[in-house]
Amino acid sequence: MRIGIVAWDHEDPDSPELARTGRDLGHDTSVFFLGDVSCDLTAGAVGTTIGGEPATAFDLIISRAQIRYEQAQSDHERYGLLCQVPGVTVLDPADVYLNAESKLLALQRLGAAGLPIAPTRCCRNPADVAAALADWGEVVVKPSFGLGGADVERVRNLGHDSALVEGLLKKYERLVCQPYYPHPDGDLRVTVVGDEAPLNMRRVPRSTGWKSNAKQGATVHMVTPPPELVEVSTRAARVMGVTMAGLDFLPTPDGHKIIEFNNCPGWYPAPEDHRRHLTERVIEIMVGIHEAGHRVNGRAPEPRPVG
Repeated sequence: MRIGIVAWDHEDPDSPELARTGRDLGHDTSVFFLGDVSCDLTAGAVGTTIGGEPATAFDLIISRAQIRYEQAQSDHERYGLLCQVPGVTVLDPADVYLNAESKLLALQRLGAAGLPIAPTRCCRNPADVAAALADWGEVVVKPSFGLGGADVERVRNLGHDSALVEGLLKKYERLVCQPYYPHPDGDLRVTVVGDEAPLNMRRVPRSTGWKSNAKQGATVHMVTPPPELVEVSTRAARVMGVTMAGLDFLPTPDGHKIIEFNNCPGWYPAPEDHRRHLTERVIEIMVGIHEAGHRVNGRAPEPRPVG
């Protein structure tokens, strides 16, 4: 089978590893980027190309793409072109993937489905942040689109942090805002593929920091999460309609809460044997979805139903 993997950027360590596993499992697997996607208008038909090659050469495309804030329109267009190729399965389809890229929209959907999300607001100006501080004490603000912990900031006092908040609002226009929950023992990342949770980590902030992100110096420990959090995570993936997701939980006085839903989870901090198990399951499950969809109706399957 010909498999293409859309990486988020040239520094993505996980997509090349996923491609190697695909080749080890006997598939012709390669990595490309949204910037490689184009089209050729011929005789009224749109022929999507990937690096100059017809997209019809692929059977399955696994997306780990990043919809970049500064290039959202062009990235949206390129992703949409990938999903218009007859006979090619894209996981996940454009509407599903692009909706899941938004942290705010994902949390809104999960909350509406009755899942345990952290209290969340959309802040459009410093006054909104001040109101959140008045209600919650310390808060965390971040862009709705992003990865790697970039521009995720803890705000204690608007007078002291006003320049930080104003700078983020100028850059992103709106910010996701949540209460700050102390977590010296780290957060919990549950990675879901299909209905499985094959890789799970506790990420402990470095002693001088607070961010539970390996890119920000957190230490990673492999764990077996409580069954109820696995159930919440797989249900969250079904609510969003995605095939693969990373759910970030923090302990709160009211139990574990979902802080973020990630439709492009990373696994590079995990030990090699855990990474290998995950990447094998990703390939096997997604190939199975492709084959099942083509057996049923000759085209890519629809997103999984909510339930």
